[in-house]
This record gives sequence, C-alpha cells and structure tokens, in this order.
Amino acid sequence: MTRPIRPLARRLLAASTALLLGACSMHTHVVGLGPNGIAETSARQYWMFFGLLDLNEVDTQRLAGDLTSYRITTRWSFTDILLTPLLLPLTVTSRTVTVET
Repeated sequence: MTRPIRPLARRLLAASTALLLGACSMHTHVVGLGPNGIAETSARQYWMFFGLLDLNEVDTQRLAGDLTSYRITTRWSFTDILLTPLLLPLTVTSRTVTVET
C-alpha cells in the first residue's frame, strides 16, 4: 500500500518541476544596444522530426525592419505547450520567436 503525498511535498514537487521545465525553454540574443520598447513582433517556427528539419523559416531581420538595435527571444511558449499533444504524433514541434524593437 502506498502512502499519499503530503501537501508540502506536492508543492515542492510542482515548484521544482516548473523550474526545471522553464530552465531551458528560452534563449535571448541582443543585437546592437537592445530594444527601445517601440514594438514587439512574434512568429511561430515549426520543426519536423524533433528539430531535424525546419518547416518554415523565421527571418528575424525582416521582423525587426530597418532597425539595428533589437532583442530576439526564442522560447517554448504556453501556446507551444498546448500544440504539442496535437503535433507530436506527426513528429512536429514548435517554438515562438519574438523580436522586440
């Protein structure tokens, strides 16, 4: 017979899981002096075979326009988490690319 998990242990398990999942899900590049807070543009990038073949190209320079200072953030967002059960049988994964100018 197994003993039930105590509420404190359950909270610690949930907190450590959230920290581990968020630890490697974002990558940031700063170009020039960084963003000025003018605008933010996002696009979703899709990969097949778990990252071996990209299905669409996200051009960050096109998203930034003519500006020379911006920040590129690549992350696995909440929407990507929701899409995973639908796309995983097709071996397709997604990530969100955000350009802040």
